[in-house]
Amino acid sequence: MSSPQESIRGHKDFRRLWTGLTISQLGSAVGMVALPVIAVAVVEASTFQVALLAALTAITTATLAFPLGSHVEFRRKRPVMITTDIIRFACLASVPIAAFLDAVTFAQLCVIAVINASCQIAFAAAAQAHLKALVSAHRLVDANSRLESTRWLSISVGPSIAGALIGFLTAVGSLVIDALSFLFSALAIKTLRGPEPAPPVRERHSSWRAELFAGWRFAWGHPTLRPILISWVTFAGASSMAASVSAVFYLRDLHFAAWQYGLLMGVPSLGGFVGARLAPKLVTRLGAVRALWWASMLRGPWYFLIPAAMPGSFGLLMCGFGFGMVLLFAGAANSTMASYRQLQTPDHLMARVATLWSFATTVTQPLFILLGGLLATWADTRTSLFAAAGVMCTAAILLPRR
Repeated sequence: MSSPQESIRGHKDFRRLWTGLTISQLGSAVGMVALPVIAVAVVEASTFQVALLAALTAITTATLAFPLGSHVEFRRKRPVMITTDIIRFACLASVPIAAFLDAVTFAQLCVIAVINASCQIAFAAAAQAHLKALVSAHRLVDANSRLESTRWLSISVGPSIAGALIGFLTAVGSLVIDALSFLFSALAIKTLRGPEPAPPVRERHSSWRAELFAGWRFAWGHPTLRPILISWVTFAGASSMAASVSAVFYLRDLHFAAWQYGLLMGVPSLGGFVGARLAPKLVTRLGAVRALWWASMLRGPWYFLIPAAMPGSFGLLMCGFGFGMVLLFAGAANSTMASYRQLQTPDHLMARVATLWSFATTVTQPLFILLGGLLATWADTRTSLFAAAGVMCTAAILLPRR
């Protein structure tokens, strides 16, 4: 029998945390658009340098995910979140100051990218570990549902807000908004009233290597979390595989205008918002594992509509509807997966298991992106996208049904 899920409504500490994270996510969406613009327009970076700036986030995640997860595990989580927010605030605020002094450099942008990625890893690990302590088990799905819904909302409206701010304030000025969003997040976390539980204590005779990979050993040895991790990495990889060639397919093969391409990149993300909010009802009705299985099974097939589309308005609707439905079920699956993982993971492994997901996704995504590019080169973009849709469906088959 599935356990009834309770609403998180009325939980003041969660509301404070949720508000801070929402504003921080919107600010990050602005920064994601603004930093490349600054690199091109202000620093006059080369194409390779802009690509390197984007790659630094993935390199940092792959390199530091396990060490930072282990570091965060044995510390109080609220101070970690507040500290990483303040560091990100200071880093981003340094760009407008340097611009005022006409001293912005590409090296500075690279340092900021590395520091921001490191802080994001530590913050996410601490936040996921702390959420389990902040809310009860029966309210965890609804809490994750709300957090996931605002993440999708920031993805859908964030770039538009960023574009408007860059047009009004310039790219450098918009980073002030991004920096202030992290400061607001830190203040929101500071206002949490409930006592934070003491962090786990290190085992006396545990080796550094054992501590570092404890999250991996636990998840890989868990009969349900292991296939969930493999399935998640497969789906995320397929999504990256499709994203690497979809822009070419939309703009060159289907001849969509730039504004139509922009709509396809933003509006369907609202499906993720809706799906995330449906997760608590699905878990109550089906149980966490079956809800994850059904959401994942219904997630991939919709992507076949995209490579099947032809030029014209109907093709645009097919792509938008198909992508929106994929993200709707992805939002439901992500919320359910995060909640189940938190409930199954012992408290002393929460941060390390959370960073395992980031590490596994980051390391495998380049391989899928390369595969998508090779298929598009050997055959065509439509074939590559059909293959990506097939991999998305395969990811669901890997999941346990019960």
